[in-house]
Amino acid sequence: MKHFKTLSSQHLQKKRCSYEQPLYFPAIIFATLLGTYLDLYFTGIGMYSFPNRPFGDVFSIHIIFNLVALPIFTWIFLYTARLMARQERLLFVLFLSMAGPLLEIISESQGFFVHSAEWRHWYSFFGYFFFLLAVWLVFKRTNGQRSKSTI
Repeated sequence: MKHFKTLSSQHLQKKRCSYEQPLYFPAIIFATLLGTYLDLYFTGIGMYSFPNRPFGDVFSIHIIFNLVALPIFTWIFLYTARLMARQERLLFVLFLSMAGPLLEIISESQGFFVHSAEWRHWYSFFGYFFFLLAVWLVFKRTNGQRSKSTI
């Protein structure tokens, strides 16, 4: 009986990659859930609202933003941030944190977003900063990059 060459051939062995692809999914799910719960909390206490939103009679938040735009923006953030050095990443997070309140002001002028009189836009700066930091830490943790640096 002949020994089949295909059993020991290279074709049946697993292909090994020289690098590991990062896992974005856990961090994106975390960001989506956190963003959704924060929106539910802040709309629930009346700090802001979304006057023009899909399914307004069902959801108090902009559900399309939370389920489509937030995961896409999170992936772009993670993909870009992972390619940067630590100092560049910190500046990138600070830049995005500053851009958040500016985009809120623009969206308010367009009628997409309404803040209460008690809201201060610098709250958003710190909120976005800690949000992005938390998402980055989840991304690092789920990809086995447990260094002492936070960013």
